[in-house]
Amino acid sequence: MNEKVLARAERVFGAPADRHEKGSAMTLIQQESDATREKSARLKALRIAQEADETPVAAPAKREPKKKIKRGRT
Repeated sequence: MNEKVLARAERVFGAPADRHEKGSAMTLIQQESDATREKSARLKALRIAQEADETPVAAPAKREPKKKIKRGRT
């Protein structure tokens, strides 16, 4: 082949090492979803551990209602 034609073809189509195999997009998507799932699981475990470490805060004591003084005619 002519080297000029070969150089042009490599510029247009890229070198064979640069080209991805068929199905590599699905592999990338799968890897991203796996990474997201692992990160979510790790964050969930951290949140559960943090909630377990927190001491429950007692609700403030309710005040008893004031007694009403009945004012009537005597």
